[in-house]
Parts: sequence; structure tokens; C-alpha cells
Amino acid sequence: MSDDLNQLTQTLNAVLAEETERLDALDHAAAIDLLPRKRDAVAALQGAVSAGVDTEDMDEEQLAALREDAQVLAQLVEENRHAIERALALQTELIQVIAQAVPKAVEPAPAYQPDGAKPREWTPKPCAFQSEM
Repeated sequence: MSDDLNQLTQTLNAVLAEETERLDALDHAAAIDLLPRKRDAVAALQGAVSAGVDTEDMDEEQLAALREDAQVLAQLVEENRHAIERALALQTELIQVIAQAVPKAVEPAPAYQPDGAKPREWTPKPCAFQSEM
């Protein structure tokens, strides 16, 4: 059981490390592709923990390995959370830039002349996007 638990923890650690790496590289599509593996790894580890962990059957080496894997997991979870928060902040900033630019590109309602003449031709104002990271 302890070897299985260590292996399940290491599998989740690997997926979290890979996801964090992809998020840090701003490769959000690749990070999203990891979601099924991440869900499976979490479910497997939760299932093993729910089944019960009997540490009395573990020798000192197995306990030390489990503690180390758990510490790595805690660190990776924190790093992953920060990477996800940065990705969300970047997406929010991008949406705000687009939202501010859209009204400039929308054609105004026709303004007929008092004499009933057709409105003048409308040319959209050019917009430029600048991004700094």
C-alpha cells in the first residue's frame, strides 16, 4: 500500500510540475491538455487515501519517502496555484484591453441630417495594441 501511495503521489507531483511549467511558459493550451491526467492523478490519490493509510505497516524508509513526497506535493500545489493565478490575471488584463478597444471600432448609429439627407460615410478609427509582460 505504501509503495502504491508513494507512486500515486509521485504521479500527481509530475503532472503538477508539468502543468506549472507550461503555465509559466504561457502555453495555456498545453496546460489545459493536462487536465484529464491531473484529474485522474488526484482521483487515484484520493481513492488510496480514502481506502485508508496504515502507517504502522510501513518501515522507516517508506515513511520517510512518503513524507518527502507529501512535502514536494505541498510545494508543487502552491507553485501551481500561483501559476494559475498569474494566468488568470493575464487573461483578465487581455479581456480588459479588448473590451476597451471594441467600442472604438463599433460604428455609431446613423445621424441623419436635419434635411433628411443620408448620414456621412463612417471610417473606423485605427486601434493599436501594445502588450508588456
